[in-house]
Amino acid sequence: MIIEVEDRFCKVAKQFLKVLGRLQRAAASGDAVHEVEETTWFGLLEVGREVIVAYIEQQDEALPRPKVIEQEGKKLRRLRKRRTRPYVSVFGPTPYRRDVYATRETQRQEVVPLDAKLGMPEGNTSYLLQKWSGTKCVKESYDQSRATLAEIFGFAPSVNCLEDMVTRAAEHAEVYFDQQVPVDPTTEEQILVATSDCKGVPMRRIDAPRTKRGDDGGRPKRKRLKKGQKHGQKRMACVGGVYSVSPFRRTAEEVLDEILRKEKQQQRPEPRNKRLRAVLTRQLDGKEVNGKDVVFDWLADEVRGRDPQACRTVVAIMDGETKLRELQQRKLGRAVGILDIWHVTEYLWKLAYCFHPEGSDEAETFVETYLRKLLEGKVRRVIGGIRQMATKRGLSKPKEAKVEQCLNYFAERCEYMKYDEYLAAGYPIGSGVVEGACRHLVKDRMEQTGMRWRIEGAQAILHLRAIYLNDEWDAFHSTRIQAEQHKLYPYKRRLLTILNCAT
Repeated sequence: MIIEVEDRFCKVAKQFLKVLGRLQRAAASGDAVHEVEETTWFGLLEVGREVIVAYIEQQDEALPRPKVIEQEGKKLRRLRKRRTRPYVSVFGPTPYRRDVYATRETQRQEVVPLDAKLGMPEGNTSYLLQKWSGTKCVKESYDQSRATLAEIFGFAPSVNCLEDMVTRAAEHAEVYFDQQVPVDPTTEEQILVATSDCKGVPMRRIDAPRTKRGDDGGRPKRKRLKKGQKHGQKRMACVGGVYSVSPFRRTAEEVLDEILRKEKQQQRPEPRNKRLRAVLTRQLDGKEVNGKDVVFDWLADEVRGRDPQACRTVVAIMDGETKLRELQQRKLGRAVGILDIWHVTEYLWKLAYCFHPEGSDEAETFVETYLRKLLEGKVRRVIGGIRQMATKRGLSKPKEAKVEQCLNYFAERCEYMKYDEYLAAGYPIGSGVVEGACRHLVKDRMEQTGMRWRIEGAQAILHLRAIYLNDEWDAFHSTRIQAEQHKLYPYKRRLLTILNCAT
């Protein structure tokens, strides 16, 4: 057996000599460097496959093979026939045979010493291939990910296998978020910012939000789409973000330049220790889990962990959705609520188009004038002035209703629109972080052409994508592997001690 293992290591050397031989032939014929690069790469993958095979066989040879071992008070016998285990590493398929222990031949395998010693995963795919595949899948569609992996490695897991890998990995995400190491409070800036928004994920019909059913056997009636409507329905994912930032005092004019003239402030402080999370409302263990509740509980935990002495200023920037504001007051009670200025600007444009043609200079002047007043803290004056203007202009009823809707929106949220105070204190007033997260975390991956999601698959991607964007990908996989190994091989340490004593 020792000779066989040595032969296997010789195969590694022979495979490497083949790579060198190809290099010598390429040098003699003057091949293009990209051709040399490609043939060398795939040759080294073959070397790697031989390395994995040789290593597994060497570890197998080093293990004692007692006929009987005792595990949890039971005597387990080594089964007569060795069992084959499929295994796929980044170098390709490398199946191997090993001893298994059970009470009898037909019973399930209770102890597999070699698997435990090697730290084999639950599935047939290596942890490294799972991690690298996951890196592609959180950024691209499964089909694109498979094509990229196949181009790099010369093979690739199937789409179903990729989906299964993502789902399995995401099962550890909830625990990871709950046990996440808090950000060191000493690294935080003076202002803590919590922000939240919602973004729709296109769902398959079976998982779309329930709608009113028709009379035809309980199915909703299909109607011709109206102008602007799209096929399918979306389920809302609540996105949350938290970070810290230094105070940045600005004038109303500087903010106007940034919003309307797109002139970014050069000295703007960068957010620190940014973390994101996105959660769908879904059924879990027979109970409905509301995504907004989960996200705001997480935001509250993050704020407590980052500011245990409650000595920093906390601001909550979001749009005016009633549910979000209720959760902010309940979960982040001491936070200064701020209505996202970008959201306010969109309402001003709606108002402008009630009085002036779209794209006109007059509409732009309207927005600039009233945005300046809002930034100066003159919310009531803005409401009164625009309402008076609407009365004098004699708008059509639809436009009059639109104006009233927008002004009521402002009137009901005045307490979150004290922009003169916020700017003087150096608070951020725009939810750029969460707006970017909605686009980058949700839309860029979940709304690619033709995509429709099941709830489980969508949440799996959202969990892993948030972890990836938080720069915690390596830490997550380390903790996931540790947890899975403990679950698969709780007997590992004791077993290896017994086997070592048997030598």
